[in-house]
Amino acid sequence: MKGIFLIFVLLINFCGIFAQEEVDSIMPIDSTAVKKTISVPDFTLIDSDTIQLGENDELICDSYTALGKPHVYDALHSFNRRRMDYFGGYLNVKINAALERVRSNGFRSDIKKLYIQIDPLTLTVYWIAVVGPSEDGNCYACMDSRGSANGGLGAVNGQIPRMHSLYSGMDPVLLLDFNEDVIQCYEGNGTPLSSFCTYVNIRQKFYKYATNCYNTAADSVLVQLQYNNTGQDTFKSDEVQQKQIAKKVTTSSYKKYKVKSGDTLSVIARKYHTSISTIKRINHMKSDMIQIGQILKIPL
Repeated sequence: MKGIFLIFVLLINFCGIFAQEEVDSIMPIDSTAVKKTISVPDFTLIDSDTIQLGENDELICDSYTALGKPHVYDALHSFNRRRMDYFGGYLNVKINAALERVRSNGFRSDIKKLYIQIDPLTLTVYWIAVVGPSEDGNCYACMDSRGSANGGLGAVNGQIPRMHSLYSGMDPVLLLDFNEDVIQCYEGNGTPLSSFCTYVNIRQKFYKYATNCYNTAADSVLVQLQYNNTGQDTFKSDEVQQKQIAKKVTTSSYKKYKVKSGDTLSVIARKYHTSISTIKRINHMKSDMIQIGQILKIPL
């Protein structure tokens, strides 16, 4: 009789173990915990006008949404792009294009700030980057990142050495260690939840890579640098598409200009190869009048 009882207990334990393997790995279920409903706070975007820019800095901002994509929380942290369907925000492409523009103006390039926000209800990622002339003497050629949804720091750190190996001869510098518990409003397949009781941790490490970008013989900064950020981890196809992707963000890029004595909108427009009407539109100006010390947004 004792033997039969022991076999029965073992069968129960085996079935319990098997059932645990069927649980979605994105969000393990803890049956012992009493889950409380989580209220989603109002989402407020960072006001890009409050971000200070240097005279030759450039601000770029963009967004992407994971809603409607397979495996929505994996898609959510596809800041550049994922291999299965090439979906992502293409941050690498867009920021690296901006770094190249900085070098084309004769400066060593740098990513000075990177801001990331996630709206859990719309599964939208908003990001802002500030690029400009380097202030530490280094030239940062490009950026890259690796991350995980609910995998934790261990899952992220396991990917970093391989990523660094793609940039042989460059020095990696941690730009941002993004770590946010996003309220889970959807199943992994994108089905909306009726109530919100848990979080999905999005952890992503962003690195910028320093290299020598100065041509001593020509006494100038090299604009196009060789780095292994144009292969499978970044782009879907050829160089033409790379340029098209990079251009998508340039319409929302601008720099800030402080009006000086003798400036007019006409003078400023000619200097930056734009039009008076464009400057007035993005600065919400009703007239051509400007004042010394006034800060204007100048499109790039």
